[in-house]
Amino acid sequence: MLFSSVNSFIGIDLTSAEKRPTACVALDEGLRLAWVDFLHSDGQIIEAIEPHQPRLVAIDAPLSLPKGLCCLEEGCPCQALSPSKGRICERELSRRRIPCYYTTKRSIIKNMVYRAISLKDEIAARGYEVVEVYPYAAKVQLFGRAIPSKSTPGGIAFLKELLGALMPHLISCLPRFNHDLCDALLAAYTAYLYSKGEIESIGDPEEGVIFIPASPSLDTSLLSG
Repeated sequence: MLFSSVNSFIGIDLTSAEKRPTACVALDEGLRLAWVDFLHSDGQIIEAIEPHQPRLVAIDAPLSLPKGLCCLEEGCPCQALSPSKGRICERELSRRRIPCYYTTKRSIIKNMVYRAISLKDEIAARGYEVVEVYPYAAKVQLFGRAIPSKSTPGGIAFLKELLGALMPHLISCLPRFNHDLCDALLAAYTAYLYSKGEIESIGDPEEGVIFIPASPSLDTSLLSG
């Protein structure tokens, strides 16, 4: 059963190309599932978002470039202002031993970065607030580091158990979720925490920040498996 989605929190696990479906999830204020879908084009995503009138849209992808860069093309003369690789938020994640892709001219997710920035601008132009989130960092903050890989059957089962404990209303829905939907769900949950002020901002607001949960929500030692 899907619940009313007006003023919802939308999470988007964006892919690098429209030919690969993007997982989208919306949660209502009671952390109940309001919407779930796989969509291909940016136009489809924007069209699907409009009826939900979201309070916040959280995208799992870089939404900005390092200071000094106008693009990520190696042939362009623009140069990052910092001699260090990537954005401040990415370097801070690495300092915390949370691996991530760096936004540089040699990035392997260049197409995703361009797509994410464009989608952010399109959504924001319609009056909705958009933030950058990182589901893996959210898992570390919420559940700790002892999490099996989400690409394994055991890992996805463990993740669903954790998500069900965190959001009990979703327990009946989670068996249908793959790891992409789980990441979109974590993005939506991070947006929910943002609305509660239970969030940490990593990075430089003038360059771009990543929002992650402020503190653990579960004692994973109490879970089965």
